[in-house]
Amino acid sequence: REKRAKFISTFGDGFDPEVLAYLDEDVREEVVSGLEIEALARVVDALDSDDAIAIVEDLDDADKKRLFAVIKPEERAVLEEGLTYPESSAGRLMQRELVAVPAHWTVGQTIDFMRLSDGLPEDFYVLFIVDPHFRPVGIVALSRLLRSKRPTRIADLMEQDFVKFEVEVDREEVAYAFQQYGLVSAPVINEAGRLVGRITVDDVVEVQAEEAEEDILRLGGVSE
Repeated sequence: REKRAKFISTFGDGFDPEVLAYLDEDVREEVVSGLEIEALARVVDALDSDDAIAIVEDLDDADKKRLFAVIKPEERAVLEEGLTYPESSAGRLMQRELVAVPAHWTVGQTIDFMRLSDGLPEDFYVLFIVDPHFRPVGIVALSRLLRSKRPTRIADLMEQDFVKFEVEVDREEVAYAFQQYGLVSAPVINEAGRLVGRITVDDVVEVQAEEAEEDILRLGGVSE
């Protein structure tokens, strides 16, 4: 523990922000508290939105204000919106990075779009099909898309019977649904039914682990 601060400072700009997403919460808070605001801004910029929010939510109000003053306006908007959702909700758990396309596109158009777009998530398994109001109307597994011929319409590939979650839904309910239906990724919608994010199975595994730990602590008659 006494060497952590020196260890992080030795890396400097070479420190991989992804590390923070996997640290124990108490250790992460300690590491983050030792970062300069500019370094923290680089971390937030590099992480997926859900991991970034998990870090920002633990900052005190003064540090949040300093951070929001140096990050991009669009990043600040995403973080501020995410922090408005209840801590145990789907809205706090979801990632904003996703792939959404209209049903009238072809497989070829969709593949070309994904190749040329700079804003795609680093990892994704499902494409969300949306109507003109950006409401999800179907999903297409990435594997099915890649096995289909370029002229095929997305409307002919998409599954219309799929699970979606509202932003206010409790994350335990989300985890239960993922387990019951064997989900890999699912869309999250706001009050108007518009697509605002996605939840992936790796996020849910973390929730399940936390819930299991809580149950074990209760069985032992102890708290954190």
